[in-house]
Amino acid sequence: MKIDDKETSSANTLDYGVLRVSETETAEIEAARAFVMINVASEKVLFGNAAIAASEDLKSIVAKIKTASENVEVDTEAVSLATNSGILSKNSTANYTIRLTVNDLNALGAILGICSEGKKMSVLSVIWDYEEDEAKLSLIKSAIRKAKRKADEMMAEIGYSIIGIRSCSDSYQTPNIGEIIISGPGATGYVDTMESPRRRAGAAVDFGAQFKSKKRISATCTVEFLVRETPAT
Repeated sequence: MKIDDKETSSANTLDYGVLRVSETETAEIEAARAFVMINVASEKVLFGNAAIAASEDLKSIVAKIKTASENVEVDTEAVSLATNSGILSKNSTANYTIRLTVNDLNALGAILGICSEGKKMSVLSVIWDYEEDEAKLSLIKSAIRKAKRKADEMMAEIGYSIIGIRSCSDSYQTPNIGEIIISGPGATGYVDTMESPRRRAGAAVDFGAQFKSKKRISATCTVEFLVRETPAT
């Protein structure tokens, strides 16, 4: 907080100063949904979401997931093929990467348990998805109100009053808590989603305090108030 040197308006020679105030508000928000990536092995080679409808292996797994929650969207992300002859044939097998969009986070634990059962499927990763816009708007409005109140009270103490605004800016801290890699040997913990796929492929998760769906975000406003000395009455 700082009052700059007085400036003079060329229009009416009214002296004024500038008071700069910055305020920050923070809040902890919950993830709105989770994206769960799973791997499913199947003897039938199909592509796209048609695989989910046609493959008995995939249909069985989707049916089990739906018993935990109906509020899950299932999409095929990728297919990799394995053959003994090196060419695509009826003896080829497929590994499907399936993305589950889990909108009911209360069911996430049960879904992860189902997806970890058996030899044909495994959980690859969990990515939290947040809806930050409303929280950011609420925080910045609160920060602006706090800045205005502080400016009013500060100026009243020294006999000044606010006569206008020169500038107002906002900034936010919304940390990316990263993708949680579950399957595969190697390092444990969060993995930054900006890292290369090769580096991320070997990481495993530590199911401790790191496996959480909350994060703290903050909003900061910086306001420059035009102030002048309150005329004596």
